[in-house]
Amino acid sequence: MNAAGKSRKVTVRRQPGRPGKSAPDGAALLLRSAQSVFANHGFKAATLRKIASAAGVDPALVIHRFGSKDALWKAVIERQAQYLEPFIAGIKGLQTRTEVPVRARIETAFRQMVAMTLGEPECGMLIARISTERGEKLDMLVEKLLRPAYDAVYPLLVEAMEARVIKAQRLETLYFMMLNAVTVSVSHRHLLGYFNGGSRDADQLNEDMMQFLIVNFLENPSSGFMAVAGQLTSCSS
Repeated sequence: MNAAGKSRKVTVRRQPGRPGKSAPDGAALLLRSAQSVFANHGFKAATLRKIASAAGVDPALVIHRFGSKDALWKAVIERQAQYLEPFIAGIKGLQTRTEVPVRARIETAFRQMVAMTLGEPECGMLIARISTERGEKLDMLVEKLLRPAYDAVYPLLVEAMEARVIKAQRLETLYFMMLNAVTVSVSHRHLLGYFNGGSRDADQLNEDMMQFLIVNFLENPSSGFMAVAGQLTSCSS
């Protein structure tokens, strides 16, 4: 009897961490809610109760799905990393398209950066919030999200600077200035309504951000960048 009882316990024991591929949509809802709570409150102030409330579920469900706040954090970062993969792959692919002028490739990389930020508007808030806490949570965020994107675009920035498409400068600083400009603007896009008479829809905000990056970070941007960049985006998708 005791052996049977122990066997049953082993059979039903939950493994904490990221849910399996067969998990229902409830797990995805919890991940989105957790990301929002982490972005708005930080990891330390976020609680499983707050996350459950944001998702409209019982806190026991969060524990059942993920086991702990640490495991839920890892799952949120893994979800973001999977989301970024195709965008990062597209930017990396531009490095080998040497038959295309580097100016057009940089403009296309800008478009990828804006698109991936618009797809996950709270990601910028998450980065900003966790950056203030530091520690292993920030280390994981940098390693899984920021560094892969940086490593993908950096060779293009070097090539663009050598071609004088970008002024000579510290490219690490340039990259983070661009990243900050895009993520903060998208995360706080509702504030634009106070100054432009109404909020911008996603398509308009996309074009506004593209124009901002090109005008402010490139030397003499090409007049026909929209057509060439759009063509390259189609090829890399």
